[in-house]
Amino acid sequence: MIASQSASWHGKAWVSPGFGVFLGQVGNHDWHRHMAHQITIGINHDLTVTTPGSHVTARAICIQAGVTHRIEAVEVISIYLDALPEEARAFTASTSILPIDVQSILSLQTLLATPCITAQKMRGAVRQFLNLTNLPIIDPRLQLVLEALNEPTNGRQELADLMHLSTTRFSHWFVEQTGLPLRSYRKWLRLVAALQLITAGQSLTGAAHAAGFSDSAHFSRTFRSLFGLDPSSALSQVSLSS
Repeated sequence: MIASQSASWHGKAWVSPGFGVFLGQVGNHDWHRHMAHQITIGINHDLTVTTPGSHVTARAICIQAGVTHRIEAVEVISIYLDALPEEARAFTASTSILPIDVQSILSLQTLLATPCITAQKMRGAVRQFLNLTNLPIIDPRLQLVLEALNEPTNGRQELADLMHLSTTRFSHWFVEQTGLPLRSYRKWLRLVAALQLITAGQSLTGAAHAAGFSDSAHFSRTFRSLFGLDPSSALSQVSLSS
């Protein structure tokens, strides 16, 4: 059974490169798709994830990066895993039910309530929580690209040269490896960078410019496309930590 959903978002969020967690109440939002794998767990009730091709209700659901969706839920824990690092290899289906027991949910809630816990400390605990202990080794070529993407001046041509591929072949290879277009993934990286800057105390406008967005309106449009609501609505009652 799913209880009534709140009109606004409330809670806490932890953001770091490649990883994020939200704990709190789900509010109104539109169709959206983000460039990270999402595992959402209903704390006291089941949740429903609707995509253009499916309608799944369960206590815990995985949504693959790039899948357009909406969520009906009350209070949740949502875990966001970047589509490139090794954790991504654990997710293959576009939406799937995860076998997570109630005691495990309570244990994760206790962890999130720990004072001053950082996103990086949480990452190891989440790996254990999701039983991601024997992860496949990431392709060394993809690791090189991941490191090169940390430098904003490295465009498609520079990345293709690094792989000794044409830009067209590199674009196809990147999609084959990650399931995501390079442009969409870079947009996600900029958004994460902006959220980290906001966490550090910068204004939304300042963080947007520093992360590579042309202006705050560009940042807001990107945020809405990736999360289904504008950043001011999302962050007004959600506290951010890194």
